[in-house]
Amino acid sequence: MSLPEGWPGAEIVFFDCDSTLASIEGIDELAALRGVDVSALTAAAMAGEIPLNAVFRKRLEAIAPSAEDLERVVDLYWQHRLPDAAEVIAKLQANRVICQVISGGLEPAVSPFAQRLGFAEDAIHAVPFPRASLSLEEAIDVACAHPLARDGGKPEIIAQVCRELGMDPQRAMLLGDGASDLEASANIGLFVGFGGFVCRDRIRQQAPLFLEQPSLAPLLPIALAR
Repeated sequence: MSLPEGWPGAEIVFFDCDSTLASIEGIDELAALRGVDVSALTAAAMAGEIPLNAVFRKRLEAIAPSAEDLERVVDLYWQHRLPDAAEVIAKLQANRVICQVISGGLEPAVSPFAQRLGFAEDAIHAVPFPRASLSLEEAIDVACAHPLARDGGKPEIIAQVCRELGMDPQRAMLLGDGASDLEASANIGLFVGFGGFVCRDRIRQQAPLFLEQPSLAPLLPIALAR
């Protein structure tokens, strides 16, 4: 695998969660717990066939996840985690590379899982869903108003984080498997497509680099190219 010419290495790496840090899609697992199937909507959105915001509310209304359901998905994420994720994240952080999660998944499930992998609590960006404190309808409204519940949200959050940290977006790298990750590629230094769990043709074809195996180990020499 050859690095893009002029790539200086990463100062910050953003990781997608579903089908990247874990082999599952959290929203589909929530649906399974409720006995409904939204996988076709999820797959279409991740492949870029339909806008994310067109399916986000539909899925949540169909699933109506409880706080207890979200807690169960935390455990499912951990059971299906990428085997070497925690080790690679620790090595990146030891080399003073900032590691963050950026996910269209629901924060009450994504955040506890990501913290177990070694991410700081304030380095996890996901869709808020305050199900324990609000009614279902109110929680869905909060979720659907968040940038990560629509197309264009990931580039927006990445730009915001880089501004707040005083970092050059051209020293930022993103690893992910879906269309929402790919759309951020024009605004950062390097997008790395991930096909270790789900290989999407569009991502494979358009990503400057593409990882095919269920491992983060190949990411280290890319991020630490400096």
